[in-house]
Amino acid sequence: MAENFDIALSDAIDDAMVRAERLFTELEDKTKDGPGVTRVAWGEGEQIGHDMCEAWAKEMGLEISVDVAGNLYMTLPGKNREAPVFITGSHMDTVPCGGNYDGAAGVVSGLAVIQAFLAADILPEQDTLVMAIRAEEGGSWFSGRHGGHLGSRAVLGRLWKEELHTAYHNHFEKSAYEVIKDAGFDPDAIANEPRYLDPKRIKGYCELHIEQGPILLAEGKSVGVVTGIRGNRRVRDGKVYGEYNHGGATPQSYRKDAVLAASEFLNRFEEVGLQKLADGKDLVFNPGILHTDPNVNGLSKVCGEVDFTLDMRSEEVDTLEAMKSAAEDIATEISECRGVTIDLGEFSASSPTILHKDEQQRMHAGCQALGIDAIAMASGGGHDAAEFQHEGVPSSMVFIRNDKGSHNPDEAMTMEDFCDGTKVLAWMMATA
Repeated sequence: MAENFDIALSDAIDDAMVRAERLFTELEDKTKDGPGVTRVAWGEGEQIGHDMCEAWAKEMGLEISVDVAGNLYMTLPGKNREAPVFITGSHMDTVPCGGNYDGAAGVVSGLAVIQAFLAADILPEQDTLVMAIRAEEGGSWFSGRHGGHLGSRAVLGRLWKEELHTAYHNHFEKSAYEVIKDAGFDPDAIANEPRYLDPKRIKGYCELHIEQGPILLAEGKSVGVVTGIRGNRRVRDGKVYGEYNHGGATPQSYRKDAVLAASEFLNRFEEVGLQKLADGKDLVFNPGILHTDPNVNGLSKVCGEVDFTLDMRSEEVDTLEAMKSAAEDIATEISECRGVTIDLGEFSASSPTILHKDEQQRMHAGCQALGIDAIAMASGGGHDAAEFQHEGVPSSMVFIRNDKGSHNPDEAMTMEDFCDGTKVLAWMMATA
């Protein structure tokens, strides 16, 4: 396979980069939102992405289908149509005013590989599906009670009971159920019928994604083989309730200041987290939202209420649970000391995911055969690959070097690095 790949397929992937780059450019132009791009989950921008990918798939004569949640499948029929299928893909939604490559790169790379397969006259044994997945960026578009990754979880049968109704779409100001129905899909089938995707009928899942941190850039590598995906514990709707009062007339000892209480809470939480890191634990944490109500609070008022979030991630369940307990203990102590109430609400949680060991080894073998110097690395962000792996599907991920991080307009993946990653993906698809 290595010799055939090097001679036939590698050149065809180089050629496919022209079509891939054109799609990236057109996608950015059509979904631009100020300095970045916005493709709302189950919204217009996400649909534009799906339509553009479908158009390329139709150019290649692929079979097209859409599931009950609106996920798009573009299928190259294999030699044995009864065999379990191999799936590659990623999501087409973005965070608000985000970058053009987070998610979309995984779908575009899959289509580029299919174009190369056709050009090099390579036909896998099983059907190969390129999947454009809905609503991966659940943390950006949804509040309320939900587990994220709604598009993939919906068709893998992983949604919680009533989750379609408890997940609230902040952009459309409706439940997920209503938003999916408004988009023309079938939330009743999601809730009441057998899951659309049967894991036993999936041979493997491989997802290409830009790295969302600086490691590959710092190491001077174009490609990373992902070992696992951190789990999380999240405070989505944290609140500090104090007491509004006059900022000039109220002595410090009488104040119940929500801002100072929130600040102390986050500072003490950071101290615990830094100690965990010093002890060699795997951990990142982020208070992404912290605000008062500008319609109520003011320069001369003691603040009576603060809203905040707290996101903690680790590959280690015990570390996640220890940090959750620390947050609860600190909240209790500060509440008692300052006369406020720190309400962390209900934590959302996801389990750490170790990606399939054999698929990791197969990817390393492919990198070696292709002459690509890759490193093994964990993913700090969540991905749909975790949902497939949790359902027993042998799942893998390839990361692409990307300057300036992700979830911002400055994502800076180069087409040269994208080409390297696409060749690794092609290896995984061709040797499945």
